Amino acid sequence: DTDSVFVAANKSKTESNKLGKELEDHINTFYDKYVKKNYNRTSYLELEFEKLYLALMMPAARNGKGAAKKRYAGLIEKNNKEILEITGLEAIRGDWTEAAQDFQKELLMKVFHKKEISSFIKNYIKKILDGKLDDKLVYRKSIRKNLEEYIKTTPPHVKAARKLPKLESNIIQYLVTTDGPEPIQQIRHKINYDHYIEKQIKPIANQILNLFNKEFDDLIEGNKQSTLF
Repeated sequence: DTDSVFVAANKSKTESNKLGKELEDHINTFYDKYVKKNYNRTSYLELEFEKLYLALMMPAARNGKGAAKKRYAGLIEKNNKEILEITGLEAIRGDWTEAAQDFQKELLMKVFHKKEISSFIKNYIKKILDGKLDDKLVYRKSIRKNLEEYIKTTPPHVKAARKLPKLESNIIQYLVTTDGPEPIQQIRHKINYDHYIEKQIKPIANQILNLFNKEFDDLIEGNKQSTLF
């Protein structure tokens, strides 16, 4: 019922909006006539021109073939203000940290406005390493069964929960430290910043960098020319 079709207009905002409406009218009129003529029935197929993206980013599929399904971000204009809309990406998923979500949103906005991103990525990593984003590195995950029932596998939030003297909530908040996951109520070791850079920042950065034939590791190590745009 709700599949989407994206059309690259390559026109101005005014012309693109006009084209969207023209496509909607043309296709709906076509099917109205087609179904009536061939089946003598009323057509309930309807295409709606929903919105115009000023810019759009679809990350590559994990198998490297085409774009990922139902994962994209776009810039729209509403009441003369630009708004970032995200579908299926990390910035709107609960299993990613606030630091990663903020990073992705800021990175997308810079790309959509054709701004240089290499220094932004490096500076964001420096903030993490300097401990300036510690409060945004917290993972939050629900315990869905008794802790004793986790036998075959032990997820990080369960490991953290087992370090608590008493389970007072089914929502476990924890940080990944040099000693593994620890609940925020009992942080006894240093935060493992390498974990957050590798597991939270790197995958998001590579979604964008790969579009420019760049790699996160090369950017950080400075092995290649890293200036984009």
